[in-house]
Amino acid sequence: MFISKRPIIQIAYAVKDVRKSAFTWSKKFNIGPFYINEHIKISNTLVNEKKSEFDHSSAYGWRENTMIELICDHQIQDIPSNSNANGIHHIAWIAPDFEKEKEILNKKGCKEVLSANVGHRNGMKFAWFYPGDEINHFYEIYEKSDDINNFYSFLYEQSKSWKGENPIRNISDIN
Repeated sequence: MFISKRPIIQIAYAVKDVRKSAFTWSKKFNIGPFYINEHIKISNTLVNEKKSEFDHSSAYGWRENTMIELICDHQIQDIPSNSNANGIHHIAWIAPDFEKEKEILNKKGCKEVLSANVGHRNGMKFAWFYPGDEINHFYEIYEKSDDINNFYSFLYEQSKSWKGENPIRNISDIN
């Protein structure tokens, strides 16, 4: 059994429409602003250890000490067998040593179901693991990088000064 020693920095929920869901979450839970990233470019995608394609969109917001991601899997070839269509999709943390973290998760019985790079082939690495039916959602790990740290810091700072206006924004609005 895997016992995490890393802080959970993100909880992601599977949704059908990231814009509509972000608006709902903003109003119901006073989370915002949400930044929308549609049809996110990723590369080097492996699903269940086979070369694959993965098209998804996400809305990113922040509440207290946790990033909230609303994720819509538009198309995923060879979909991981335990991919949730609604409810909690994954929890995430940043791995100080990405390859070592993958090895630890695999040794503890977590099945790697997706791995990829954000953007181009040398972009930040991320991977999903399925820990079993007892948890029934994925673990996601990110490669530690300045980009991910800066993005999380940006969302956090935006949430602190947010007063409820303009709850839905595009990721391209970030300078």
